[in-house]
Amino acid sequence: MSISNDSLPIPAGILTNTAQSMTTVMKYIYTVSYDDFYNINIKDIFRVALLDVTKSSSLENLGIAVTSESSDGIFESPEFQRLPHMIAYSFAARLPFFKRQIEDFPLTDKQLKTVYDIMINNGADNFGGMIYETYEENMKLQKQKQLLPSFNSEWVRRYIYTYMPRLGEINNRNLYFMGCIEAMFPLYYSSVVAQLKKVLFLLNR
Repeated sequence: MSISNDSLPIPAGILTNTAQSMTTVMKYIYTVSYDDFYNINIKDIFRVALLDVTKSSSLENLGIAVTSESSDGIFESPEFQRLPHMIAYSFAARLPFFKRQIEDFPLTDKQLKTVYDIMINNGADNFGGMIYETYEENMKLQKQKQLLPSFNSEWVRRYIYTYMPRLGEINNRNLYFMGCIEAMFPLYYSSVVAQLKKVLFLLNR
């Protein structure tokens, strides 16, 4: 069996929604560092968020108020607003790698490129060329059976230091935030691969 082209917006939506969810988690991480972050168990945020990486509304049950006061207005900045689009691009660029990471991957190369195009049309964007990976280069790596590069937050740090220097200042709050972001990216990637595998299996029945 094969997956219908009409179903391709579904995996694209999973990755796009996951990017939005990751940005929301960033807001919560920065918020809990506002007062006394030493009393906050960051694992509680990750534990709730990773139950469904495409949704972040469940975080509201933690009783943490994400406000402009606690974020110093950072969340409202154009620079922060770009992040979900850039995270979505980072997923889109790695679509070829899912072929190897998901057993019996049911999408053809043409369908995979269609998913990529859907994500780009929905706003996935590599602002300033901050993300060095591209769909085309990653497809070559996949076909050459080379070792796949890890999914990490290196480009986020580069973006913050370039466009959001206030978050790049060396202080307890920023170091806490950046450390949590570093842990978040591989956790989310593993979870979204698992979720895609399950959804593609259901679509392929």
